[in-house]
Amino acid sequence: MRKVLPIVVLTLTLVTALLGASKRSFQAGKLVSVTEDERLIEGTSHRWAIFTVQIGDLVYTARGERVHRRSGDIGQGLIIGDTLQVALDGNEHLILLRPDGKELKTTIIKRARAQ
Repeated sequence: MRKVLPIVVLTLTLVTALLGASKRSFQAGKLVSVTEDERLIEGTSHRWAIFTVQIGDLVYTARGERVHRRSGDIGQGLIIGDTLQVALDGNEHLILLRPDGKELKTTIIKRARAQ
């Protein structure tokens, strides 16, 4: 009985976690631009990739991962002007699907209507 109890608890924990995980609903979007933002934090310069994506009539600007000094492609394989798969994660995050199939989680910093 003592050996079975941890297995049951682990199984229930995994099932609860899997059922609680939300499926993302990806939709088509257009990558408008990829730029970078640089800020000075406590005397150290930090850079982030900034992605601008249009989904329907809304344009989202989102901050991606921190860009290291000698990193090559800040767009991580994404091509400006191409259609890509995008998902909104709550009200704060935009998930971009990279060409290699990996997800790129960004933080929304601006929303605007398309002109």
